[in-house]
Amino acid sequence: MNKKRILVPFDFTAAAESAAIVASSIALMSEMEITLIHVLGHDSESEADAQLSEMSKKITASSSAVCNYKIVKGKLFSEITNEANDQVYKLMVIGSHGYKGIKEMFQGADILKLVKSIPVPVLVIQEGYEFPPEGIKTILMPASSHDEFYKKIEAVVFLGRLFNSEVHVYTVEKPGFTWSETMKLNIEKAIREFEAKGIKYKRVNESQTAYSPGYSKQILQYAKKINAGMIAVMSVPTSEYYYIADSDKERLLTNDLRIPVFAVSDTDRV
Repeated sequence: MNKKRILVPFDFTAAAESAAIVASSIALMSEMEITLIHVLGHDSESEADAQLSEMSKKITASSSAVCNYKIVKGKLFSEITNEANDQVYKLMVIGSHGYKGIKEMFQGADILKLVKSIPVPVLVIQEGYEFPPEGIKTILMPASSHDEFYKKIEAVVFLGRLFNSEVHVYTVEKPGFTWSETMKLNIEKAIREFEAKGIKYKRVNESQTAYSPGYSKQILQYAKKINAGMIAVMSVPTSEYYYIADSDKERLLTNDLRIPVFAVSDTDRV
């Protein structure tokens, strides 16, 4: 198998279908293929096979993207993580049900726990999201002091080139707080890489105006202001913010604006 693939966990919900539609658009533009994966629960294998076959044909008919599927048995998180470790995958797209409605599999802390374990970038799509015909034109990329920040830079370059996006390299200036040298170096690395790869970008530094334990509130305010098509984050915490990072990231992943979140972990394939 020569072409890289996009992995899409599929549980027959509206959120999963939204994720599959987004994946098909990315697959068509990048000449990648799609694999739908379903982890059997209370449904029978024959029922799952029939529905997956129908969805696979629907994706191929609507986008011309090659779409296959597989059915596995086991624990949901471990089976998806195991599959994502296959070298053939470059990206995962997953639907999330946010915090609203009946308790589903992929909510808040659950989706964060999953994306932390996935070795490829994960695009999280909320139920009800509609992929714009023009694609993702603006990517909001908050800077951070992660040692593995280069992985987020690489992921953003991939989608930025695909959609001809403009990337906003974003920071919040907090009174009395000094950025670490790693943070400064990460910003410089991002700018150098965007310039080298021809990615349009803006460097944005705002004074803190939204007071909360983390920066998610102000990030979302800025995302709304610029009509961001995506927010790119590291799914793992930094040493400075480990005590508040998870709640901050959950807020971004389940945002009421339904902005897709591109989550990159520091996990390597096993």
